[in-house]
Amino acid sequence: MKKLKVIARSILRSNPDRLPRGYARNDKDGFTFIELLVTVTIMAVMMAVAIVSYSSTNVRSRDTKRKADLETIRSALEICRSNYGEYPTDIYDSVICTDTDATVTLRTTPKDPKTSGVYIYSRLTTTTYTLSASLELPTDPTDYSLSNP
Repeated sequence: MKKLKVIARSILRSNPDRLPRGYARNDKDGFTFIELLVTVTIMAVMMAVAIVSYSSTNVRSRDTKRKADLETIRSALEICRSNYGEYPTDIYDSVICTDTDATVTLRTTPKDPKTSGVYIYSRLTTTTYTLSASLELPTDPTDYSLSNP
């Protein structure tokens, strides 16, 4: 057995091309420019897909937050209507049901997650209103509106 190992070593020393795969033959071995270029290109494509996916996820989450915010405001408006018979005139900072009582139904009105702006509220009469926000996702309608039920 020892004799076979010695013979194998002497063959490998005399003929370096017989080295097993994965071992460097000399100082000139390594990756070619084309191999590196292909690898970097594949990584760049994967990063581009990941970035696009991440940004669309953020847009969807902001749109979902807008819709949830409008439902929260709608709930506060309906509490005002059921308790006082009319909707508030303004919801800029908070939803205050009456001017005389100063009953606050919603302490702070939710703001748009991207612009931090106020959602659009218009009281058409004392018993009707519209509440709307602009959505970012192109598949949804641009404006999302709620009105009194």
